[in-house]
Amino acid sequence: MARRVKRVFFTLAFFLGVSLTSSDDIKETEATGKEDDGRVEQEALTWPPIGVTLEDDPSLWPGHLKPIGANVPNKEVKVLNGFPPPEVFLRDYAIPSVPVLFKAAVTDSVAFKTWNSDEYFRQFPEAGTQKHLIETRKKEIRTQPPTDMTLRQFLDRYSKEDIYMVEGVPKFLRKDVPMPKSLLCEPLTRMLVDTVMWFSSGGTKSVLHNDDVDNINCLYDGKKELVFISYQRYRNKVTLDHPEGSYSSMDVDAVDFTKFPGMREVEYHRVNMSAGDCLYIPYRWFHQVNSYGRNIAVNVWWEHNLRQYVEALSEGCGDLAEDSTLNDFQIEPPSDSSEQGPLMELHSALNAIKDKAVTLEEFEAIVKKMFEAIDRNKDSVLSQEDLEGLTDEMEEELDEVLMENMDDIMNIKNDQVAQLREVKSFTIGPSF
Repeated sequence: MARRVKRVFFTLAFFLGVSLTSSDDIKETEATGKEDDGRVEQEALTWPPIGVTLEDDPSLWPGHLKPIGANVPNKEVKVLNGFPPPEVFLRDYAIPSVPVLFKAAVTDSVAFKTWNSDEYFRQFPEAGTQKHLIETRKKEIRTQPPTDMTLRQFLDRYSKEDIYMVEGVPKFLRKDVPMPKSLLCEPLTRMLVDTVMWFSSGGTKSVLHNDDVDNINCLYDGKKELVFISYQRYRNKVTLDHPEGSYSSMDVDAVDFTKFPGMREVEYHRVNMSAGDCLYIPYRWFHQVNSYGRNIAVNVWWEHNLRQYVEALSEGCGDLAEDSTLNDFQIEPPSDSSEQGPLMELHSALNAIKDKAVTLEEFEAIVKKMFEAIDRNKDSVLSQEDLEGLTDEMEEELDEVLMENMDDIMNIKNDQVAQLREVKSFTIGPSF
């Protein structure tokens, strides 16, 4: 019971923290030129561009038929030196869905020290026997059929041909790759979905796409540039016209605003990676990736499950060895553990507002009702005493509702913030 009480307390505190955003908060953010996390933004360009409106021909807008994110203000991505502890990563980045660059996070790894040599790979017997998936065009077009070849065959050809390797990290190389320290948390390691190795001579360009998983990408050789677009804020503006693969057919070197008019209205985050850096790519954030020079990266994908994230924060991560590698963990496909179960009245109320616009004040009132339901002595303070007074049935039901609706609450909150920003954008410009 004590563990569940602690989780309920933490979860409600989290909801109150993310939901009580008001129009005054937005005004202050825009007036000060700071992000919600307090970072000072780049000096804003005039936006929307002078002389055009959303009613005009989209081809008149700056950036039409230019590379994705060109001729518009770009937001910087938060940068940390190395990996933060799992608890900090979950609280500050994974739960609120904030991309972050971890500088020089894997420079002490075997992969960083040895993968800069093709001869290192050639020495393994498996390099001459195991086949790997090879893409046959560096500028990604997902209708282009791949081929397969051994690693040694690939090494003989990749610097001279328009090919690159994308494949699960071979078993004989997993011991070289560190598990990102921010993921050394037992609940997270149980949610691992896949690890993918990307290997090219440079010059690769991905389509604009998103993933239904959380992702940390670590770069072991070369450089990368990534462009991000927030899913929470702009999912109604970005068209992924190939939903079966969660990607867009737009030409990332010449974005056509007449075909993709919503791309005029989005904010872009841009980040540059060097060898040894790792990058957190949040669940469903749209992104496009360019690679330069001989390039090797490894993605670690894990199931997005906010319920498990909150439980990890409230109950602890366990004691995993800091020198753990991919070889130390079992990779499993996504489970169905995040599916919703029976709902109570509060769940129905939350469900009802998903398909219609609500004001921030209305949403705040709903969250306050959660608080009042637990504040048994009505002193406007949520204490351990209040939570210990809950019956097992009440705890179980409240915990279930809070956890299952976390994604919905975050999306509703972000929709409301986006609407306020959009209304103001033609007077003071969006918060680029």
